[in-house]
Amino acid sequence: MKRLAFLAIVLFGLSGAAAQARPIVHKSRETRDQVLRYWTAERMKNAVPAQRTRQAKASAGSTTTGATSFESPLPYPSAHGKVFFTDSGVNYVCSGTALVSTNKSVVWTAGHCVNEGPGAFYKNFMFVPAYRDGAAPYGKFAGPTLLTTSGWQTQGEFGVDEGAAVVGRNASGQTLTDAVAERSIVFNSTRNQRYKLYGYPAAKRFSGGRLMICDTAWSRNDTSTNPDDMGVPCDMTGGSSGGGWVTSTGAVASVVSYGYNGLKNVLFGPHLETQAQQLYSTAQTR
Repeated sequence: MKRLAFLAIVLFGLSGAAAQARPIVHKSRETRDQVLRYWTAERMKNAVPAQRTRQAKASAGSTTTGATSFESPLPYPSAHGKVFFTDSGVNYVCSGTALVSTNKSVVWTAGHCVNEGPGAFYKNFMFVPAYRDGAAPYGKFAGPTLLTTSGWQTQGEFGVDEGAAVVGRNASGQTLTDAVAERSIVFNSTRNQRYKLYGYPAAKRFSGGRLMICDTAWSRNDTSTNPDDMGVPCDMTGGSSGGGWVTSTGAVASVVSYGYNGLKNVLFGPHLETQAQQLYSTAQTR
């Protein structure tokens, strides 16, 4: 009896942990047409970058030089785009990537580009692939369904600062898959490798109107997060949050998450592990 009771306690604990790790799914009240009408050219132009900067010094390394960003060659790769959303009446911008998915509709971004972490989900989410100075060559996609990891939504844990949106069709009636050439995604990948970071930096010397790339490589881990986040040299600023880290195979292995005050030209992103994989799997079913 004691052994059975012990096993029951263990199994209950495991099932509770599994439930806790399940992604958080939010269905927006705004319709597709309401979102697209909301995002006038003026609002899109004046939206401010969503930026997360941590105060404590990173656990390893120092200020890094190099990895200067450059504009993506034209035409922009259609999988990468600019994200727009509203939080507490303020309009913000982030970056995102269209992913291969069974529902043909998944945009991958940072958790803090869909949810306050911890806190509420945002409103008026819209993804514009290959956005350039106001142009939307593949259309605009409203995201009625937003998702993030339980670790981000309940605790603001930067180790799982991952988010997704399930978007509707554009004005031409195309799904995201119909309109763009999506990226694949990889989990539990090798940390120490080269990456191309894609994003729309909009702070300091950047305008937010151009898709920028940092061709860079892993330089450190941040052991203050769970799992340890990865750090790379890159000079992109706020607005690049959520932008995909693409490996030499063309797969997304992380997203731009945050930087540290006093640690110039270093960006950190989560290593995509169990919660990220669960998030992606859930997003595909919506």
